[in-house]
Amino acid sequence: MSTETVLLPDQDFIQVAEKLPTAPRLLVEFGRLMQNAHIEADEVVGLLRQDPPLVAQIIRMANSVAYAPPEPVGSLQRAIAFVGFAEVHRLVGAVSALQLSEQKISLYPVDASRFRLNALFVAVLMEELAKWTKERPHTCYAVGLLRTIGMLALERMPPLPGVTATPFLESGETELDAWEQKTWGITNVEAAEKILLHWRLPRETALAIRHHYRPEGRHNPVIHLLTLAAGVAADLDHGIPGEQSYWRLTTDTYEKAGLAPGCMPSISERAQAKFDRLKIVVG
Repeated sequence: MSTETVLLPDQDFIQVAEKLPTAPRLLVEFGRLMQNAHIEADEVVGLLRQDPPLVAQIIRMANSVAYAPPEPVGSLQRAIAFVGFAEVHRLVGAVSALQLSEQKISLYPVDASRFRLNALFVAVLMEELAKWTKERPHTCYAVGLLRTIGMLALERMPPLPGVTATPFLESGETELDAWEQKTWGITNVEAAEKILLHWRLPRETALAIRHHYRPEGRHNPVIHLLTLAAGVAADLDHGIPGEQSYWRLTTDTYEKAGLAPGCMPSISERAQAKFDRLKIVVG
């Protein structure tokens, strides 16, 4: 497959990013706040209030049977006090996955439910994997959740001149990036990188998404963590059609991620428990 990318103006992707739901951008900004060990609740409240429906959904989720508060949670401040910063960050991710899955998806071979569940499972698995390495769990969670955002961007971009945007399953291609190159001249992982850099995700973290389909020769551990998480998700029937050939998980994948293969069963078990809880609160 040719890896040549058409240099579409970044402004095109910025315009697309600005039309996407607000919660994913706030997830990235929330992650930056959590890098401060002395984060204050007022900072988080001020950030999340930019999206009132997001705040309402977090309060609703904090009152769900998944958390079973002893008394009703009536405000974002109470939700933070009850479940903590890390769990509210996780809930912002859950709302992000829900909002993104409600966007029109017609060319990619994935429905809203699979798109949402793939994002959530890869996110919680990335978070758990990070705990076994020196990476930040909240950053890895955001990377896992937003890794497919480029698919939504390309759905909204015009195809190359003289090219008709044919749905993947009708294209005759077997790999998403080959189909994307022929249709738009750029892949979804490259589009995701552009959007997330605009949202000020750290460059090395955005690069992890760009290269996780083909991580060979890359030394950033987060790239290999993301390859591993997406591959395990696919093995557990939470994958996205067209991505199967990218997940060649080997001993080298684990080594470059900073992990031992034997740790995966216990990591997957904890990720599954978080995933099951998020499925309840998302509804």
